[in-house]
Amino acid sequence: MKTIEAADTTDASRRAGVGARARKFVQAFLREPLKVGAIWPSSETLSRAVADSCEFAPTDTIVELGPGTGNFTQLLLERLEPRGRLVALELSTMNVEVLRRRFPRSEIIYDSAEHVAKHVRPHTARCVVSGLAWGNMLPAMQDRIMAAIVTSLAPGGQFVAFAYSHARYYPTTIRFRKLMFREFPRVETSPIIWRNLPPAYVYRCWRE
Repeated sequence: MKTIEAADTTDASRRAGVGARARKFVQAFLREPLKVGAIWPSSETLSRAVADSCEFAPTDTIVELGPGTGNFTQLLLERLEPRGRLVALELSTMNVEVLRRRFPRSEIIYDSAEHVAKHVRPHTARCVVSGLAWGNMLPAMQDRIMAAIVTSLAPGGQFVAFAYSHARYYPTTIRFRKLMFREFPRVETSPIIWRNLPPAYVYRCWRE
């Protein structure tokens, strides 16, 4: 009985923590909608699909752009050894506070993704993971961030991003897709992940 009660308490605590982070995410969206870009955090299914798409060794350097409250971050850190490095750039001050409390071993930086070169040496990142709302960006910002990503990636490095299925044919989303095909010789798209709000899919890109 005590074991069951302990398990119930642990599950309740985990659900409470997830609920609290979701509320923080919504609050951050309401305060800074253009910076946050989504009204609800990624589901466990989408988070796992994104993390599982990332190819890196436990001692590599990983970059995360727009981590939100850390759904991807947690899964990525589970695969990194202490010698590995995770650098996350986030523009929501509320989310930065949450991330720094949750992940003290990672480098949580309040800065725009276009400035990633200030924090990661060129050609050293094995994988760049994006939680950014590319469909909300002006073309010039898309170009600047993509240029920074390509510069930071090591030879053979990988770029992983997700996009919402309902926005697939937005002009800005189409432009982002063309940008990926221009910059990366190999681009793959996952099937739609329906267990997310809203449904989404994952891009996997590899640099030469």
